[in-house]
Amino acid sequence: MLTEKLVVLNRRIGSTEGNLKAELKKLKDEVDAKKNKNTIDVAVKKGNKTIDLGTQHSQFENLLKYVQAKVNVYLVGSAGSGKTSAAKNIAKALDIPFYFTGAIASEFKLTGFINAQGTIVSTEFRKAYESGGLFLFDEIDASYPQAILAFNAALANDFMDFPDKKIERHKNFYCIAAANTYGSGADREYIGRNQLDAASLDRFVFFDWNIDEDLERELANNDTWVNYVQKVRKTAKKLGIRFVISPRASFYGATLIATGIDRKEVEKNVLWKGLDEATVQQIKNNL
Repeated sequence: MLTEKLVVLNRRIGSTEGNLKAELKKLKDEVDAKKNKNTIDVAVKKGNKTIDLGTQHSQFENLLKYVQAKVNVYLVGSAGSGKTSAAKNIAKALDIPFYFTGAIASEFKLTGFINAQGTIVSTEFRKAYESGGLFLFDEIDASYPQAILAFNAALANDFMDFPDKKIERHKNFYCIAAANTYGSGADREYIGRNQLDAASLDRFVFFDWNIDEDLERELANNDTWVNYVQKVRKTAKKLGIRFVISPRASFYGATLIATGIDRKEVEKNVLWKGLDEATVQQIKNNL
């Protein structure tokens, strides 16, 4: 009986030792991965707590400083470069609510209105302006310029006249306007963009937001595909071909390839997306 108990005990010790070795190896692999990664992990102190934001864009910490300074930021970057994600994480870093509005055709999308029942219909912008929070005005350069005039007044002053009453600007109101252009109007890549009034642009501090290729590679988790997408992007730019090849091509393509879809089909439907064959061949010939 005693011998059997010793055998069982030895097995348990061996099993525990094996588990411990496995855990140590896993920990070592995680440490090595951290050392070798080119992206940044961000954590910010807020009072007595630490907010872990995980892996972020290489320019994130600098953008956070701009927003913390309470200047109105005009965030300019190509499609799919992570502007919206960055704004969400800025709000998280500041420990405040996040509010969002896309391109608008009417000022009422910002100010709200009084409906037929005499009730005020509020907006995301008003909630942030009145109660505090980070407001992201996405695709501001695709908005109707006249609709933005009300926005100008709210940013220029510490109050704004809404349909039902005047509201003071909350001390914790922060604003980011995201765009694909500098507000100078449509170009060959972004033909649906409007020219913004100089007075509108004067309310903002401009911040150029680049594609973080290391982050793109890490998030897509398919180096072979991402390297190809990035090479195509650089080649198209070098050749002066105006064609948007955003990180979304990396993300969508990697996802589809992982499900077993043929690489050529993915390339056609995700990367080239209707680009004429002559231009596709021109890019391929120069890779």
